[in-house]
Amino acid sequence: MMNNREVWVFFFLLGLLLFNWPFLDIFSLSLPYYLFGVWGLFIFVVRLAARKD
Repeated sequence: MMNNREVWVFFFLLGLLLFNWPFLDIFSLSLPYYLFGVWGLFIFVVRLAARKD
């Protein structure tokens, strides 16, 4: 899965979406929790995708 370019483009676009203005404005009251939670989850998902089986 690590060589599948479409998956990495999807992760890049998903990261842009999650850390862009609309979502940051929606979660403005709990912004630190949102940033830490989404960032940690994003790292975990990318780690699973990059892992060789």
